[in-house]
Amino acid sequence: MSTPSSTLGKFFHGLATLYRGFRTTILNLIFIIIVLLGIGSMLGQPPVVVETGSALLINPEGTLVDQLTFVDPLNVLMSDSLGDTTTGEILLRDLLAAIDFAATDSDISSIVLVLNNLGASGLSKLQEVGTALDEFRDNGKKVYAVADNYTQGQYYLATHADEIILNTMGSIGLEGFSTYQYYFRNALDKLGVDVHVFRVGEYKSAVEPFERNDMSAEAREANAKWLGDMWQLYVSDVSAARQFEPEFINTFINTLDQQLGEFNGDFSQLALERNLADQLMSRQEVNDYLRSEIGAASSGNGFLYISMKNYLSARLDQIKSLQKSNDKIALIVASGQIYDGRGSPGEIGGDSLQDLIRQAREDEDIKAVVLRVDSPGGSAFASEVIRSELARLKNAGKPLVVSMGSVAASGGYWIATAADEIWASESTITGSIGIYGLYPTFKQSFDKLGINTDGIGTTELAGALSVGRELPELASNVIQLNLEDGYNRFIRLVAEARNMTIEEVDDIARGRVWAGQDAFNLGLVDNLGNLDQAIASVASMARLDNFEVQLIEQSLSPGQQLIQDLINNVTIKTLLGSRIAATPDSVISDFYSSLNRNLQSLLDFNDPEGLYLQCQECLPMLSP
Repeated sequence: MSTPSSTLGKFFHGLATLYRGFRTTILNLIFIIIVLLGIGSMLGQPPVVVETGSALLINPEGTLVDQLTFVDPLNVLMSDSLGDTTTGEILLRDLLAAIDFAATDSDISSIVLVLNNLGASGLSKLQEVGTALDEFRDNGKKVYAVADNYTQGQYYLATHADEIILNTMGSIGLEGFSTYQYYFRNALDKLGVDVHVFRVGEYKSAVEPFERNDMSAEAREANAKWLGDMWQLYVSDVSAARQFEPEFINTFINTLDQQLGEFNGDFSQLALERNLADQLMSRQEVNDYLRSEIGAASSGNGFLYISMKNYLSARLDQIKSLQKSNDKIALIVASGQIYDGRGSPGEIGGDSLQDLIRQAREDEDIKAVVLRVDSPGGSAFASEVIRSELARLKNAGKPLVVSMGSVAASGGYWIATAADEIWASESTITGSIGIYGLYPTFKQSFDKLGINTDGIGTTELAGALSVGRELPELASNVIQLNLEDGYNRFIRLVAEARNMTIEEVDDIARGRVWAGQDAFNLGLVDNLGNLDQAIASVASMARLDNFEVQLIEQSLSPGQQLIQDLINNVTIKTLLGSRIAATPDSVISDFYSSLNRNLQSLLDFNDPEGLYLQCQECLPMLSP
């Protein structure tokens, strides 16, 4: 084909050449993947060997979660091969399984916690890991915690170690818990955006950023209560682990400038002196110390260890064999915000979760179900779709227990009302029994731009929800009445499920958030405990002595599963190479994340009636 002579022709010819080059590159990458897959299948997966005396190295890169957010396996494969970094998540049950099994494994001598890259995680999850570490130590094995600097979430886990090692130039970021939001009323007025707010419950503060410039007195009262409860749990646990006086941590934080002054600003020396850390070491000194404590690796200059991933791979068959049985308890995870329709793991789609529940109901080998809820809520319609399907499962004679994770509020609590029993941890955030609706209109914005809206409708409601018009009073009244009906449905569900009167529920509802201990005292949950205790309880209901816990989750497509198997192949993973780098947080990224979280709710939610059961103040993590 000859090259065009005109400028326009050359331009499009260049685009076509670029496209062909891009297509060729993609096809070559796919070919390489297939070749590597073939090599992997020929070489086979070498068995992972756990050397006697090894330390279990736990180096979490990211946030502890109940369910991994779905990422296309092909994207993961490409990012690994190119050395890119992906957002890290660590599956809580994998971490707990590794610690629990290692506690009685004669080949494992100790645990080394490298906490530099553990991301913000809910306090309830940190408590579960802390309990597992304590049980590991009860078997006479040692735990070492290592970090250059500790955030307060990282430090919580470190206090469950025998030794806390801090870098000689490190610090410990104790500051307390907080919930701050950005408020947009003035900005919306300047932009000419009217956000019509509908809600029931004076404590339902999810809508406040769109109607106020500050926190309401009701929200301040409620937030002060549950934040104070959560902080007291943190302080109590850390003080017990480090044998601090009850007021030490609060005094330390509130007089930090004075105490740092005593050590000329040297935080590491202050931490050592105040027993926040046991030893100060450089990175090389840490490696040398662990070599002397644990033993030297068979190759290289490091200490003898096995990574958590390789350890689980090596012991997977043994772990599974411990609970092999024909009778099964289904574990279904409901993690993330609730949306109408279908969703991927890491978010809750009403239809998707309904399918998993139906699968458990129709499987004759499944005798009982545990639903793990870790959600601030979302779509009211989708929440009811899920609750209704759970009710069908319970009516089929299969016991149902809900285990609450870090958050099970608003829509997360709505779906929990179907359970025979609700378990929460002391630090679970729950309640938020209320409902709201948001509808933005842009007439003033359009006026400023010279855009006018005009037309005709056959009724007063026809075209009422056009964003270029003011919201008519009739439409506003209809939405508010629908909202009030939704709230009444909510409190009736709770009253029936919890054997309470409507008045008793309304008194503790109205959108108010509660920490787990208060929720237990108020009768919103039945027991305080973790997932394992919830599983034991449902097993007792189903009269099962021997059972297998079967995770029911969405399956990958055949193509995705093929690539996922490729990713998990150690041989091919080594050939591709892998690089993980920590990305430091910044003030700007924190601001953007908070701003985006609030504004994105206007775009993402898809409830067919625009009604939402969400706890907005529950969204920020409590362990920075």
